[in-house]
Amino acid sequence: MLCAGSQGLNLDYAAGTIADSLKKDAVAVYRLDEAVLDVRSPSSYTFTVHQVVTILNDQGAYYLHHKLGFDKFYKVEAVDIKMYNALGLLTKTYGRKDFDVEAAYDGISLVTDNKLMKLYTPAPGYPCTIDVQYKLSTSGYLELPNWSINTSQVATEVFRYVVNVPTEIDIRHRTLNMDLAPKVEEVGKLKKYTWQANGIAVKRVEAGGYEAARYLPQIEVAPNTFEYDGYPGAFKTWADFSKWNYKLYEERQPFTENRVAEIKGMLQGVSTQEEKIAVLYQYMQRHMRYVSIQLGIGGFKPFPVKFVDEKRYGDCKALTNYMRHLLQVAGIPFYPALINAGSDKMPADPLFPTDPFNHVILCIPNGKDTTWLECTSNKAETGFLGTFTENKKALLITAEGGQLVNTPRSHYKNNRYYTNHRVAINANGGAQVEAQVQSSGDAASWLYYISGTDNDRQKELLTKQFGYKVPEVLAMPTIKEGEGGKVQMNLEYGQLYHFTAGKKFFFPLSVGKLHNDEVKAATRQSLFLFDHPFQKRDTTTFQLPAGFVLENVPPAKELKTAYSWYQRTVTYDPSANTVTYISQLELKEHAIPAADYLQVALFFKGVAELESENIILQQQ
Repeated sequence: MLCAGSQGLNLDYAAGTIADSLKKDAVAVYRLDEAVLDVRSPSSYTFTVHQVVTILNDQGAYYLHHKLGFDKFYKVEAVDIKMYNALGLLTKTYGRKDFDVEAAYDGISLVTDNKLMKLYTPAPGYPCTIDVQYKLSTSGYLELPNWSINTSQVATEVFRYVVNVPTEIDIRHRTLNMDLAPKVEEVGKLKKYTWQANGIAVKRVEAGGYEAARYLPQIEVAPNTFEYDGYPGAFKTWADFSKWNYKLYEERQPFTENRVAEIKGMLQGVSTQEEKIAVLYQYMQRHMRYVSIQLGIGGFKPFPVKFVDEKRYGDCKALTNYMRHLLQVAGIPFYPALINAGSDKMPADPLFPTDPFNHVILCIPNGKDTTWLECTSNKAETGFLGTFTENKKALLITAEGGQLVNTPRSHYKNNRYYTNHRVAINANGGAQVEAQVQSSGDAASWLYYISGTDNDRQKELLTKQFGYKVPEVLAMPTIKEGEGGKVQMNLEYGQLYHFTAGKKFFFPLSVGKLHNDEVKAATRQSLFLFDHPFQKRDTTTFQLPAGFVLENVPPAKELKTAYSWYQRTVTYDPSANTVTYISQLELKEHAIPAADYLQVALFFKGVAELESENIILQQQ
């Protein structure tokens, strides 16, 4: 009979030894979640990970998929994986040779020098336990790895993070979302930090708020000094990191003298700074396109201006840098700005300098009237950022060392969606619809995108994004440059009504919806985020066919909270045989505190119910 420690059997890995308190609400349990970071110099460290995970059921099957990234700076030194069954008996081992290697794709970049090692390790059944050990090394870095406790669906028996670092360079650190201080020891010329916690149960992370990392218990560590691809830098303050980045943007002669003269020629007769910015920004939008290429230091250093000018493409850094040099010719001040883009991404923290950034935009100071430019967009209005980069902290890149500044807050009046529908109903209940749409901000971005797709995709997206019933025929032209978010659509329906009862036809109040997203009515413990605040208006006029009259006139309604407002009216003109439905919806804030979420959710539930009502046409 085998026992603990016998070859091929480890009773410590048996699923039956897990405490019931840790299995509650869990799809998996970490028996051990350990990482050891050995910082050797400002440009070198090794990172050794040992994770033992018992997968309780097939919902935890993502732990059977293993991915390890590497590039010219990061190498996978070793990897070893062992699979155990429910009793703790070893069933399979895997090594580096079992992994497939492919080019990594981040969903954006055309080319990167990142590679990915991938391996799938089938489960012998559930529960099962997988023991994963690997070691990474680096020859250049900006950041040091953090270590988090994934409590949203997973419990942990033992969590441990150890950092060994030369005392002369040391690290900065903090603990988030848990009360856990490190044990600190002096070992010769090294400083050793150890964080350890035991018996951590599942704690669900609510969907609909900031990214999960905002709420997970975690250890953050950051360097005081670093060296990346031969570029040394300090990182004790935000100004340190700003100065390091500035050196990557320096160019002695970005444009030739002839090119400078051509750029100045674009500005002939243009007097104000605002007009000059608009002219140059729109020039860049017409002639440049966004292409992400991340190779080595190219993840931080932009392509030269000459390259962008000749090739007519670049990534966010390159296009931002190109735009700032256009402005330099015009004598307009500017700052590239690093930002952690994404509506659910947390802004950079002024109190803990690190590198959370994933994007670059341009800041043009002008007293209190700062202009921000998103240089990767070919359609955005001058000065409009949108939810991708609003409500953030941006790090200005300057020679002296910039600071974190606020980007604009989302404002509902910047995201307008106004529709005017004229609906000619025929005697069979079909309809021809002429739709005039005016929009701005994020709604306009959607319309730009939809208008540029094929006809079937247009129908699909109008239904999904704006609540239209799928038309049999849709004529939607591509929105051209300079038209803003204006478009006229023509739609045809063989059957617009929902259903009939005898000679009664039950029609929707409009062919689209002001709000088409489900908002779950429930209490919350954390902030809820809508994509963006907005202001929406719809006027729908139904021309009834001869022989039809309106049987009911839905009453006027108004709903209101501190964050939102809705109003509708329905009128009937018997002489013209028309029904006019006017509705208005405003969401004034996109971030709803947990204490106020339920009332806002009930508000949108009420809006959905009112928008689902019918007008009833009676055939004479």
